[in-house]
Amino acid sequence: MSSFQQLYSVLQAEHRIAEQLLDVLTQERTALVHSDPELMTKLTASKQPLVVQLEQFSRQREAILQAEGFSAGKEGLEAFIANQDENQASRLNQLMAGLKAIAFECQEHNQINGGIVNVNRQYLHRAMSVLRGGGNEVCSYGPGGKYTNQIVRQPLIGRV
Repeated sequence: MSSFQQLYSVLQAEHRIAEQLLDVLTQERTALVHSDPELMTKLTASKQPLVVQLEQFSRQREAILQAEGFSAGKEGLEAFIANQDENQASRLNQLMAGLKAIAFECQEHNQINGGIVNVNRQYLHRAMSVLRGGGNEVCSYGPGGKYTNQIVRQPLIGRV
């Protein structure tokens, strides 16, 4: 198998796994929005092997480039592609463009999901603070209409 065929095969596999990861991240957002802990547990378990596979494919790609005398990175990949005939270079460039687009979508989904997790964590932290009577972090309007964080002075749990 030629180095072009090897690299193309690795990039195709990377593309398939990245699509699967994007699907998991999309499902993860749905689980976060609907507060579905069972689905979240399942998705977390399925996400990790995909990330590991992507790392393995990245190492394989770097090994192919280095075996052909190119550096193991973006510059090496670009140089490798530049040394291919026009048809092969076009095929590799198309595959890389698709892979980059999916990677960008994965990054966006991951950031949004992280934001949802952070907001949920903040709400939980504030709710726990209210229940414990720690009004320092809970802000509301006081009797005079001023914004204050001193409204809750006694634990709600103690009042029940």
